[in-house]
Amino acid sequence: MLIPEKLNTIIRILLANTLSNKPDLTAPELAKEAKLTSGMAKRLLIRLEKSGYLTIKRNIKLINPLKLMKAWGYTYSLREIEHSEFISAERPQYIILKIANWARKEKVSYAFTLFSATEHISPYVAPSTTHVYILKSDLEIWQKFFRSEKILPAEKEGNVVCLLVNDDYFKNIEDIRGANIVSLPQLYADLMSFGGRGEEAAQELSRIIDKRLKNV
Repeated sequence: MLIPEKLNTIIRILLANTLSNKPDLTAPELAKEAKLTSGMAKRLLIRLEKSGYLTIKRNIKLINPLKLMKAWGYTYSLREIEHSEFISAERPQYIILKIANWARKEKVSYAFTLFSATEHISPYVAPSTTHVYILKSDLEIWQKFFRSEKILPAEKEGNVVCLLVNDDYFKNIEDIRGANIVSLPQLYADLMSFGGRGEEAAQELSRIIDKRLKNV
């Protein structure tokens, strides 16, 4: 990561919390949610405060959430996340539907990102590859499901990419049209990190997020 993973976690929680119109967190509450020591959380918060992104009083208050999100987008690196790739003969839209239906039935954590997510929010680029966050500890369960659907491990590049993460990435996910989508700030950072058409889609998404923030 271009910035420490612990700082990514702090930013992810604060942005998603604000966008969801939840009460501002205290530093101890944030430390608990981020699974950090109070000292580590405080040091990271002070770093963000000195950069002008937030204030720390009784609660943590973001000064300009959109500005923080855009700065995060330039420092986040999706490509460094461990992943497993698979290949399927079916179109991404069918794969997305199968994953959503199966995961809901089995109560397995997941969240789509990149163009698999924007397809449900504001279609900008038709997905050619399905990108989905899953818990690293659930990989074997997913492999079994994929085998049953003839979605096979890819020798090189696959069109189904499972990003292996911890449960931090599933905070404030959104259910849109029956599919779990990663939180919008995380999606923005992912699209920016992806580059190319991803950056263009990120700018479109930022306008959607800005409108939502104005209603918070």
